Amino acid sequence: MRNRLIFMLPFLMLLSFDPVVAHSARGDYSSLERKLMQDGFSSRQVALAFQSAPPPMFKLVCLTMKVRKGEANYDHFLAPSEISAAHQFIAEHRSCFRRAHTAYGVEPEIIAAILLIETHFGSYTGRTPTLGVFSTFAVMDQKANRDKVWKLLSPQDRRKWGREAFDRKLLDRSDWAYQELSALLELENTHGIRPGSLKGSVMGAIGWPQFLPSSLVKFGADGNGDGRVDLFNAEDAVFSTANYLRAHGWCEARLLPDREAVIWNYNHSRAYVRAVLAIAQELRIENPERSQ
Repeated sequence: MRNRLIFMLPFLMLLSFDPVVAHSARGDYSSLERKLMQDGFSSRQVALAFQSAPPPMFKLVCLTMKVRKGEANYDHFLAPSEISAAHQFIAEHRSCFRRAHTAYGVEPEIIAAILLIETHFGSYTGRTPTLGVFSTFAVMDQKANRDKVWKLLSPQDRRKWGREAFDRKLLDRSDWAYQELSALLELENTHGIRPGSLKGSVMGAIGWPQFLPSSLVKFGADGNGDGRVDLFNAEDAVFSTANYLRAHGWCEARLLPDREAVIWNYNHSRAYVRAVLAIAQELRIENPERSQ
């Protein structure tokens, strides 16, 4: 457990990062608001959403731009205590997993492995305002804002990035963030989810399965039958994860490389892919009946 906490410390620091404290002056989202209205969102919806938006979180963007060597290691999730927790989660939600398997054809072990790695079954979903994340990254299309982040980087990170690559990366993220921000506002219209109510990771992922808003729009599924999708609910998280995997070809993926490709769509990390499949295999070995 101690080694796991040491490994998770940098990630927990990012998840618990308090963006409101990090920057005191409220930023200007006026150009972003105008763009959203030009793309069809009502002025009232946009104005209400940005009433609750924190100032641009330049320090958060700086943290995400720090150059790190190597790939994250997920081996600690294969510890007996972690496998036991996954077994317990499957047992406690046996009926839900059976219904999800019937509806989507995805095995409980794969879903449980993903939810274990992503948030340890909802134990740490992040508390950074989702609206603030995407709004901040979206305004990185403005050079003045990129300049502020550049100045916050350490000299070492500035040398490693180089200004041209740094700008190109943040311009790409600006385009990505605007699409996710649009999806976030769309969720208000389709699911009744207020943009300012969501909190998640420093990259805007929300809920137990850490979906981006665009994934929630496309793959969110009501697992408990209450008529809405809540990724902070275990049954909705199970159903939504299963729906995502089915939509990306899990049921047709019979060979290992094909299954790896499906998990890769969920998280572009070879270490992550290996860990999900290894955890699922451990769960099958210890429970050959597979609680479907």
